[in-house]
Amino acid sequence: MVKKIFVILITIVALVLTGAIVLNRLLPNVTNQVINAVEGAIFKATGLNFNFNGDSVSGNSVGKDPGAHTPGGAAADEFTSVEGFH
Repeated sequence: MVKKIFVILITIVALVLTGAIVLNRLLPNVTNQVINAVEGAIFKATGLNFNFNGDSVSGNSVGKDPGAHTPGGAAADEFTSVEGFH
């Protein structure tokens, strides 16, 4: 009975690790975004600032990105108008 439980637990851990490796290879940005979301949640919940993945986006700076790069424009006026409508 105990042996069966350990076999099931080891199988689950192996499948989770295999799934994490596959997701990291197929969708690397998803992994970074999930880690950044966890960093932000920890900061909001506790006030502690972490940077687990070393991408210079820590808990207090999650969600403060000035936005996508706008050719010929500054980040300060990123959301003042829609490109193509003048």
